[in-house]
Amino acid sequence: MDTKQIDLNELTTAQLEAMLAEKKKAEKVAKIAARKEYENQRDELIEQLVARAKVLNDQMRDFKQYAIDKLEDFRITANDYGDIRKNSKGGFSLRHNLTGEMVSLDRNSVPEYDERAASAESLLKEFLEDKVKKRDLADYRTLMALMERNKQGDLTPSRIALLLKVKDNYDDPRWAKAMELFEESFRIREISYSVSFFRKDKMQKDQAIVLTFASIPVRFFRDEVIAKVEENGA
Repeated sequence: MDTKQIDLNELTTAQLEAMLAEKKKAEKVAKIAARKEYENQRDELIEQLVARAKVLNDQMRDFKQYAIDKLEDFRITANDYGDIRKNSKGGFSLRHNLTGEMVSLDRNSVPEYDERAASAESLLKEFLEDKVKKRDLADYRTLMALMERNKQGDLTPSRIALLLKVKDNYDDPRWAKAMELFEESFRIREISYSVSFFRKDKMQKDQAIVLTFASIPVRFFRDEVIAKVEENGA
């Protein structure tokens, strides 16, 4: 029905309601079609980006493993030539003699104690309460403080190291056994290895070759569009 050629005042209520229902139905169909088109475009965009992200992820994983393997293979040679600091805790850096480029292997690790440390702690507290507290309250408090746990409930390796420095101060078997258990329970748990790459800039300062996705600088498309619109409108 062509509403431009009819007088709506001549239509009955039923006819008007039928026209309104037909219009609502057409609008609903159009809305569903538009929504479907939007969802298809959205899903296609996501699929394209995720597929490329997966390729890059695989490439970066393979490269990271390759770089770590190469550096680990070279570790002995670098160590023999004094290229690795004596106080290195597993990581090290190598620098190019001419270009100044540098590759750094970083080891992320956590020092911790296993369940034997709890037994050591129990034995040591028993000994201190029994033999040291009444005889030398200052020593008792100092030794007890070295076993205080941090906010995470873990023993502090640096404090236990201080405790082990005086492991020969007492000859009580509980003390000796506690020292032995503290030494045996300590370990370094590997968390991860990372590799960093650097090049010299014009000022001869190390500039990282950024491989972390979020940290890579890019052009801000939205800002550029706004600036261009403002420029054309001026």
